[in-house]
Amino acid sequence: MADGVASRVFPGGQLLVMVDGEVVAEPCAGTLWTGGPEVTPDTLFDLASLTKPLAGATLAMALVAEGLLEIEAPVSRYLPWFTGGGRESVTLRHLLDHSSGLPAWMPLYETLVTMPVAERAKGLRALLQGCSLEAPAGERVCYSDIGFMVLREVVEAVAGTDVRHLFEAKVRGPLGLRDVMYAPDLPEGRAVAATEACPWRHKTLCGEVHDDNAWAMGGAALHAGLFGTSREVGRLVWHLASHHRDGVAGSPFSRDVVTAFFRESRGRGRGLGFDLPSARGSASGRYFSTGSVGHLGFTGTSFWVDPTRGVVVVLLTNRVHPSRENTAIRVFRPEVHDIVMEMVCRGAFATGAPHCSGPAF
Repeated sequence: MADGVASRVFPGGQLLVMVDGEVVAEPCAGTLWTGGPEVTPDTLFDLASLTKPLAGATLAMALVAEGLLEIEAPVSRYLPWFTGGGRESVTLRHLLDHSSGLPAWMPLYETLVTMPVAERAKGLRALLQGCSLEAPAGERVCYSDIGFMVLREVVEAVAGTDVRHLFEAKVRGPLGLRDVMYAPDLPEGRAVAATEACPWRHKTLCGEVHDDNAWAMGGAALHAGLFGTSREVGRLVWHLASHHRDGVAGSPFSRDVVTAFFRESRGRGRGLGFDLPSARGSASGRYFSTGSVGHLGFTGTSFWVDPTRGVVVVLLTNRVHPSRENTAIRVFRPEVHDIVMEMVCRGAFATGAPHCSGPAF
């Protein structure tokens, strides 16, 4: 981590390693911004697209477990306006595994910021209603923020409340997650790592969501918007992974539902809301076993969890500070994962027997 700072991969970061649910390493390095205070385990980072699995997938899991959503149901069942141009064929599964045919991204914020805040929810719905498919549902995989914006509309329509309060009620509250929250809920005075020097907001962003569309939506979305610490992200993903092993009493999630979300979705190389390790050049490195899941965030964040070996690795950085042009983390990230997994294999962490099973070792 110190090398990452010295090599200017990022100004600051947290790394968390858990084995069988226990934190075994938690190094921090660098500063909240160039020349700023040092990063500590309590520093909050903009999680960016980690919001997709940590809020998008978890809320969908909870609502599926309650019988309010069905993975194979057409989106139009929940959003009657989502029709025309082949959209009747788009299902919840398509949104979650990024095969809906919707565009990857659109600068919706450019229109939303011209509207009064109170009218933006209605304005966003109109923009999404006018968004055409670029391919038939299920024909291709295209990682899509727009798909998760539609998912937000589905979740809020079914639950009758906004995702910010729903996340509190279904995930954060039941699991006692103090340090994973949406941008509008950040405690005053809390140390938050800075992200980019934004050219159109005319300031360095710190404590407000980096993603432009999420910011225009009020800072609480399902494609971006969460802030958190590595320790709390680790707690959440380990809670989910534990369903694969023994189940979790009193969990807001069903073991069968979590398993369905972690499983590869119809040969598309993705889970439902989660990434899977790719065969070559994976951001997870060389050693995460089949059945592992994770995700990356644009600001320099990631998590990977190997339920079989009981290993969680969370890396939170602000690599976009001061500019998104810094892409050195693409090389750094898999190297970190390989070092961690090699240490786990050697029994370097005091957790009992080394977790070396599987052909990767």
